[in-house]
Amino acid sequence: MNRSTFPRMKLLGLLVLVLATAGCPNQAQNESKTASNAGNKAYGQKQYDTAINEFSKATERFHDNHLAWYGLGAANASKLDWAKSSDAFGVAVQLEDKQPMYQMWYGISLYEKAVASAREDQAKKLNKKPEEIEVDLSQVNFEKPQQHLQEAVKLNGDMWRSHYYLGRIAREQDKPKEAATEFSAAIKANPRESGPYIALGELYRKWDYSDEAIKVTSQGVVNVPGSNEVSDIWFVLGMGYADKVMDDKAIESFDKAIETRKDNHKAKFERGQSYFRKGDFVHAKRDLEEFSKSGGASLELDKQQASTMLMQIAAKSASDAAPAAPPAGKLSPADLVKNAQNKKK
Repeated sequence: MNRSTFPRMKLLGLLVLVLATAGCPNQAQNESKTASNAGNKAYGQKQYDTAINEFSKATERFHDNHLAWYGLGAANASKLDWAKSSDAFGVAVQLEDKQPMYQMWYGISLYEKAVASAREDQAKKLNKKPEEIEVDLSQVNFEKPQQHLQEAVKLNGDMWRSHYYLGRIAREQDKPKEAATEFSAAIKANPRESGPYIALGELYRKWDYSDEAIKVTSQGVVNVPGSNEVSDIWFVLGMGYADKVMDDKAIESFDKAIETRKDNHKAKFERGQSYFRKGDFVHAKRDLEEFSKSGGASLELDKQQASTMLMQIAAKSASDAAPAAPPAGKLSPADLVKNAQNKKK
């Protein structure tokens, strides 16, 4: 999960709840409260380093300030430092284990920490950068994050992120029915979020349930606001149509994916393939050439396929432009002209 897609978490009304420590006679607790307020303000302004410093100060002055530990976890998570965020969320859970937000974010941070570790290990083995690989999560142990996410659901069944991450864990454990149930619960809990639609649509496609994938992503493009988020749903919708070789519908969906996010390179590649299947080589060539110029090592395999298709288009164009051979026993126009000139001589 990159920073642009990381969901902005709410600090559980930290500005309000932290006032619960107000009026304490203990000076250390009051200083902890003041630092927590400063941390929350910095967090709201996306000044995460400052927030980390203030929340850390708050926990040092009063260790049992669970709101400060929660804020510290949130600030570190916003920097994608999952190791430090999980440590902080873990303390918050120890201090207040009946708070569903603490349980949920502890589970999420443990999940993301495990994924990041698996990605780094796999990248080292392949001598590649972490962002260049498609990480294999089939052997990762998600038991602990799963436990805390399930506890969060027990405490509050309407927390969509808990269902979403439980769905992701079930998917990695090759339990597609459980994954579909959790993704569906996440959509029901919050139909305005893109992640569950994308995950459920891709899951249906993996099962070859193209109609179901089309249905769920069609709902998603209507319900989800925000161009970046809805672009990826349009992409999965287009892939559902492409699976059914409904290329006109696929192209319309890929058009929307690109309109809502200009750098959706995968949508441009898939649209090029749809045009290629239709025999519209002019538009196919345009999309495939533009896709080939896009960056990202993770797109190399697709770029190789795009190059192959471009060579096929070039060969077809050359074949169409070549003059037809004259029928057997008949002279070509060039030979007829040459013979006429010879006769004049």
